[in-house]
Amino acid sequence: MVSAKLVHQIEDHWESISSRLIRRLRQQHGLPHIARTPDSEVTETCRRVLHNLGHWLVSSSEPEIAHLYERNGRERCAQGIPLSEAIRSIQLMREATSDYIRDEAFVQTSVDLYAEEELENQLGRFFDLMIYYLARGYEEALNSARPRKDGTVASR
Repeated sequence: MVSAKLVHQIEDHWESISSRLIRRLRQQHGLPHIARTPDSEVTETCRRVLHNLGHWLVSSSEPEIAHLYERNGRERCAQGIPLSEAIRSIQLMREATSDYIRDEAFVQTSVDLYAEEELENQLGRFFDLMIYYLARGYEEALNSARPRKDGTVASR
């Protein structure tokens, strides 16, 4: 079972994690498109994901995640952001979140350590789903924009 205390800690301190993510995005080489993303947009994305983490991990259904992140993938494609950069930004959010828990969680017992590890496993599954559906949406947008053999472009 995922530790509600740790989830609430992430939800309550999402701003700190957002700051970590922004630093990582700005320091990461090879992300020229993502590097131009305004801090306010990165912060809002973190707020949407992390401020409601309990919902995503406990009561959210995979179809809801699919809907949101396929749309996000289509948007990234339309913005001209390479898929690799969009995926890497999600990976960096996961790293910033996991590092926050490792740095800030107060582990006193083996049960606390187990709860931290279980949360990291759940976060991994959640972020993996985000990446998968983002890539699906991105591919869908690419495929719908490709010309057909008759020279027309598929509509969305």
